Amino acid sequence: MSIKTLRKRIALVAVSSLGAGLISVTGASTANALGAAASTLYIGTNASSTGSASANQTLNSATSVGFVTLTSNPSAAETGGYSATSGTAVTGVVLAGAQIPFQVTGSTSGTVGVSVVVSGGTLSQISADRGAAGGTLSTTVNGAATTAVTVQGNTTVATMIGVLTVNAAVGSTVTIASYVGTGVAGTTSATNGSLSGIFTFTVASASASGTYSATQSDIWTQPAVNKGTTSGSTNAYDSTAKIDNGKVGVIWFDLEDAYTAAITTGTLAASATNGSYVNVVDAESTGDAYAATSAFDSTDPDVDGNGWVIVTQPEANKAGSTTVTLSYNGAVVATKTLTWMGDIASIEIDTDNSNGIWSVNSGEDSAANQLGLYYKVKDAAGNLINVVNTNKPTLTGGTGAFVGASVTTSNATTITTLQTTSLGYGQTTLIIPDSTLRGTGTFKLRIKNAAGANVDSAAVTMTVADEDLDSFSVSFDKASYAPGEIATLTVTGKDSGGRAIWDGYAAAGNSLIAPSGFTAVGAACGTSKVFVSGAFTCKFTAGNTGGSYGWSYDMTTATPQAAVVGTLSIKTSGVTNEEVLAAIVKLIASINKQIALLQKQLKKK
Repeated sequence: MSIKTLRKRIALVAVSSLGAGLISVTGASTANALGAAASTLYIGTNASSTGSASANQTLNSATSVGFVTLTSNPSAAETGGYSATSGTAVTGVVLAGAQIPFQVTGSTSGTVGVSVVVSGGTLSQISADRGAAGGTLSTTVNGAATTAVTVQGNTTVATMIGVLTVNAAVGSTVTIASYVGTGVAGTTSATNGSLSGIFTFTVASASASGTYSATQSDIWTQPAVNKGTTSGSTNAYDSTAKIDNGKVGVIWFDLEDAYTAAITTGTLAASATNGSYVNVVDAESTGDAYAATSAFDSTDPDVDGNGWVIVTQPEANKAGSTTVTLSYNGAVVATKTLTWMGDIASIEIDTDNSNGIWSVNSGEDSAANQLGLYYKVKDAAGNLINVVNTNKPTLTGGTGAFVGASVTTSNATTITTLQTTSLGYGQTTLIIPDSTLRGTGTFKLRIKNAAGANVDSAAVTMTVADEDLDSFSVSFDKASYAPGEIATLTVTGKDSGGRAIWDGYAAAGNSLIAPSGFTAVGAACGTSKVFVSGAFTCKFTAGNTGGSYGWSYDMTTATPQAAVVGTLSIKTSGVTNEEVLAAIVKLIASINKQIALLQKQLKKK
């Protein structure tokens, strides 16, 4: 058994405790130049190549050390960093000893102060600029280097820049916040203004950052797709449904470390058993993104830490399963089992649930006059198959009364139900032409397999009856009942040829004069009753009053027929006079017999 393995190199950026931070992919800049939108705090994330960070009035020119990722949404993604505006709070992850450049803009509202306040770190490289007005502004930094303030001139927007150096311990947090307002006049009043924004970073060690975390990562099987189509499915649960024949399986992965940062370095490998092929892609998966070779290489590095694994059917057109193993840097991170259904191998008509007696009418596929025919389609392993709309069953081999018959081509759910594995069956509507053909006949259902070959059911025998009821008969199951006993009345209907009337026929003029000593049980024995297999029943319970009770039943027939009449008896537990007389007569006869026998014996003596 060969195992087809794909290895994909996700990225080439190394991480060290004080080395270059991971490169973040960001959108186009919305505000990164001098004098940009007011009351905004920016941080820079471009990795330094020298091991030291640098501040710059142009954000994209600033460099950082030890930045890992954001774990919440910023106000905007900038070219070279992120921004927080109008009091937005943003969270992220940095390494111990990280150096993060920042920039905070002032306001056009007049003479206001601009401040930066940090915890868990210190400030350096602080300066401020007047922007278009030209010239620099003086800034004040407190003795602990945790607060910096500059006061801009009237209507002249100030932009303060600097670097935050993290000195907080691993596992703790560091914050940087900025404020703008007329109350910001010095380091002791640095927070007496409006909050521009605040970044709160969790400090990570080099070993924790970028290390695979099973708790934070997602690896799940997704709904299968047709070859040649794409899947961007990212359901956070396994799809356990069997895969349709010919489709490809999909596994989505999102690798993250303990700080929910995307893992963008290392090697992800996928292998599959039982002859399946695999391919790892870092964009929305394409169902035919594989080739029949034993190994695969990805084309682009994945900067988001997520992607899809495409898995092919172990053997074409046959039911089977494969176990896919995903390994990150040689360690197994997940195993997933995918199971396929095979090609169509059989179709059978479910005669137990299908209507077995049909009327002869044109247009039986209308919702008002439908005749349900149930079927089951299976593969060679006996698995039920999902039937698609482009391959619905057809009727073939009609004989006798089913010559010219067909099944509906309509997609209306009132007359067509495509088989699904969850439903367990399919339903179509049998259409019988308006003809003189009556009585029994046979037919088959046909469906095509993946190769286009016909797969036929076994022939079934059913009966076609006239549209109209021609005669009926009525009878109770007994002639006499004890009080409380259930009496069952059965009505049987036939067409002009003596065949059982078709299923679903509702008799017109259905009328019963019930025996007065009996009470109806359940639905009334009236026009709501319909024939199934040529008959229907009504039930009654016998009362407590003994006696004989008459009844009659009538309905409309094509050939006029008189009402059926009869009597029923209720026999109570008491002894009637007739029974007493009969017992006396019987006793006298027995005594006479004993006297005669005694006389005979005396004569012998």
